[in-house]
Amino acid sequence: MNNPPNGPPEPGRPPAAQDVVDQMLVLQPKLQRVLESSLPVEVSLELGSVTFHQLEALACLPADGTTMRQFASSVGISGAAATALADRMIKQGLAVRRDDPTDRRTVWLAPTERAVGLLHSFRTWQRTSMSNVLGRLEPNQVAIFLEVLKALVQPEAIHE
Repeated sequence: MNNPPNGPPEPGRPPAAQDVVDQMLVLQPKLQRVLESSLPVEVSLELGSVTFHQLEALACLPADGTTMRQFASSVGISGAAATALADRMIKQGLAVRRDDPTDRRTVWLAPTERAVGLLHSFRTWQRTSMSNVLGRLEPNQVAIFLEVLKALVQPEAIHE
């Protein structure tokens, strides 16, 4: 006998794979909204037009800078996409481009002081927000949740 759609599985039987997928598709956007709870007004004003993508990229950019090739790799985008992203970040005063004095073919990208401050404010909000979300769970649930997240982000678990 199959599990009823969107209903609980029969006692002692795990839910059917399709039921799990259906439930995940319903829960994923709700979880995303919980995790992306509203930014406080002061953080939102400080960020201005800086996008989440740019903040993620800044998080991959060491304070002393990195080569454009390393930047592209750490963000997980092509060299051309990294150049376009870097150009937008430079235009917004979030990064500076420097030539490598030892190799004229190499270009470095470094965050500005403003970018470091913005990233700090954003990370502080993220930590508070995540702490509030995880505070809804029992300690053993947090441990299980982290194990599941780690398993999901393993390279072999990601299919492109």
